[in-house]
Amino acid sequence: MLELINVAAFTHSKSQEKTNEDSILLPSRLEDGYIFGIADGVGSYAGAHLASELAVKFFSKLTTIPKELEVENLLNVIKFEIGDLVSINQEFFQAATTLTIGIMSAKGLHIIHVGDSRLYIRNEHKLLCATKDHTQHQKLLEAGLYTERQLKKMSGKNILTTAISKNINLEFQYSFMKIVDIIDDSGHVLINVMSDGAHEFWEKRPKFSLNTMGSPTSFASSLQKRIEKNGPVDDYSLISVKFKVRL
Repeated sequence: MLELINVAAFTHSKSQEKTNEDSILLPSRLEDGYIFGIADGVGSYAGAHLASELAVKFFSKLTTIPKELEVENLLNVIKFEIGDLVSINQEFFQAATTLTIGIMSAKGLHIIHVGDSRLYIRNEHKLLCATKDHTQHQKLLEAGLYTERQLKKMSGKNILTTAISKNINLEFQYSFMKIVDIIDDSGHVLINVMSDGAHEFWEKRPKFSLNTMGSPTSFASSLQKRIEKNGPVDDYSLISVKFKVRL
């Protein structure tokens, strides 16, 4: 049995003068589990906030947990709907968004991911990233051309190699993690989804106290304070969820 016992979230624009181009999907029931996630509209293109809203709205209407073979078709439907935004405004012809979705069921966690938001699983006092960024830096790393240390000194880390858009070739990650691989000793699963404007600040100092790490409410509050104290560099969003699992 799966029980959602704690959830916390925030989503904010980089500044009051700008539109927040992130959209969040708070946990909602889907079969025997819950679906949640973040879409981050690609800010360099007009209509970014509408693209992220479309992606989140589409997944919020799912009635069944998608099978792996269905994921590409679902993402292509969103791609088509985003392409249709030109009927509202011709300037939206390049509208694009990233998307990171988690679907937690009694059997495990389904992950659907496009772009550079990140999904983390808590493992004791650490957060383990379960997604891979679709960025130029990640491509260079996977090709073995540079090390992580070398890439940290190079520009272009936020340049995307894919997104959901009519004009961009779609790449995506689908993965499934069995419940026995993510449950902790107390029977809990804790998941954090962050847009790049949030994980930018987490990765600089990936540490909070054990009590803070174990509570979505405390974690969200602490991370938001850290971001706002240092000054946001982008729109920033987080969804933190904690489940109790009885096997």
